[in-house]
Amino acid sequence: MLSSLRSAHIGAVLVCQCCFLGIDLPPEIRAQSSPEIPLAFEVATIKPQPWTNQGSVGVFVRGNTLRGEHIDLYGLVEFAYGLRTDGFQLSGGPAWARHGILSDVSGFDSALYQVIAKAADGPPPSIERFRLMLQALLADRFHLSVHHARRDLPVFNLVVAKGGPKFMENVSDAKVSMAMRDGRVFRIRAVHAPITSLAEEFANPNHGAGRPVFDKTGLTGFYDYEIEWCPNDLASAGPDGSAPDTACPSVFAAVDRLGLKLVPGTAPLDTVVIDHAEKPSGN
Repeated sequence: MLSSLRSAHIGAVLVCQCCFLGIDLPPEIRAQSSPEIPLAFEVATIKPQPWTNQGSVGVFVRGNTLRGEHIDLYGLVEFAYGLRTDGFQLSGGPAWARHGILSDVSGFDSALYQVIAKAADGPPPSIERFRLMLQALLADRFHLSVHHARRDLPVFNLVVAKGGPKFMENVSDAKVSMAMRDGRVFRIRAVHAPITSLAEEFANPNHGAGRPVFDKTGLTGFYDYEIEWCPNDLASAGPDGSAPDTACPSVFAAVDRLGLKLVPGTAPLDTVVIDHAEKPSGN
């Protein structure tokens, strides 16, 4: 499989049982402590884990245990601070810490690690508390220090195209339903779903438009729609909907077929800057 890949970004963060992207917690929440669940893992090991073209990649939470597999420091920081998983909101740090490029010649050009961190026995920590505990662990083992910066970054605004939307509003009392299938072709079949959910999928760093997406359609109802696109075609497709000669559309062309449009823009977003990091100390 490795020989068939020209390049692939690593660092996508996966969360078992509860998967979402969030914003960083404000300082006053970060500083709070809980008598039931300390802001430190009971035991944690971090060791180098070179890429072997097999096994899991990402950060996984199950029960009282957080695991990182074949994960670089950028990926760990992104989970710890609730950032996008493509490096979009993260900068700074040494070259070995950043998202690597998988080459069929030299493997990954960043340092990958396995992290196994267990909380104390008892009720499992929330995802938010796991983030705080990982922040403390990174500060301890990687001597990580960061600061936050508000920056104007490129985004897409989802708007209604000329001619209006090409899908129907569902005014029934049906429950929201969104069936998704990932792979080379990403498909969504939505019933009685808000457009905000569609904007969230367009913003997904793994199969979306490559930037945060804000819903500016003004469509506040619930709708039925179907859409599919090829995430891998993003590199050769533009926001004007142009795409290679293929039966599978880019995300931009797929949006156009719904009577919507992704318009480039900028917006102030929270980012994290790595001021200092060292390769991890002993366990």
